[in-house]
Amino acid sequence: MTIEDGWIAFDLGRFRRHEAEFATYSGSSPTALPTLPVAHPGGLHAWMRELVPLGDLAAGPYGLVTLTDGAPVGEHEAALPEQFVAFMADPVLRDNVPTCTSCYWEPELPVAASPVHEGAQLVRFLNDQQGCLFWYLHLLPGGGHEVLCGGHAYDEYEVPRDEALEDLVRVAGDFDGFIARFWIENLAWFEVVGQKRPDESLSGPVWEYVRQYASAVR
Repeated sequence: MTIEDGWIAFDLGRFRRHEAEFATYSGSSPTALPTLPVAHPGGLHAWMRELVPLGDLAAGPYGLVTLTDGAPVGEHEAALPEQFVAFMADPVLRDNVPTCTSCYWEPELPVAASPVHEGAQLVRFLNDQQGCLFWYLHLLPGGGHEVLCGGHAYDEYEVPRDEALEDLVRVAGDFDGFIARFWIENLAWFEVVGQKRPDESLSGPVWEYVRQYASAVR
């Protein structure tokens, strides 16, 4: 039994519905997800910088919520990925990530031994406001990393391996891939669901993302 690949997120209105009614989060197959502009000049960090001005335009009557409690990463007991350290050191990126479910950065970055991979570590870096979900950097023994999502706070109590394998989902192969998708999907939610924009009024980056769903017609 191994960790499954997938994506755990909210609905995107007409473009992606929840399978279960009234759910806050649900899962998506990785094969059903739109691609990200990984070939963008300057990389994903440059692409995300271009999304920053769109946040103000996507704010509805109650404003636009962004991830809070973020700070540059200082010395840490774990060997954190360079992608993560660079992102958190940049306030333009770190402080402008939208969140439609009021998620927040985990400032303590607590560490736990991985229950699913011997010698690996879990570093919790992002929390759902209600404690429904937590996101982890999964630091692998060879120096690589991936991003996992699950419903347990693994740094607070021990979880048996079999239960952890059922709980955890690999949502990205690295931090940049995760945070870029998290950003564009939350921005899409504010435009599609929050503002109820028609397709022709969606911002360029959001439309380029959601149009990849089969239900998108413009």
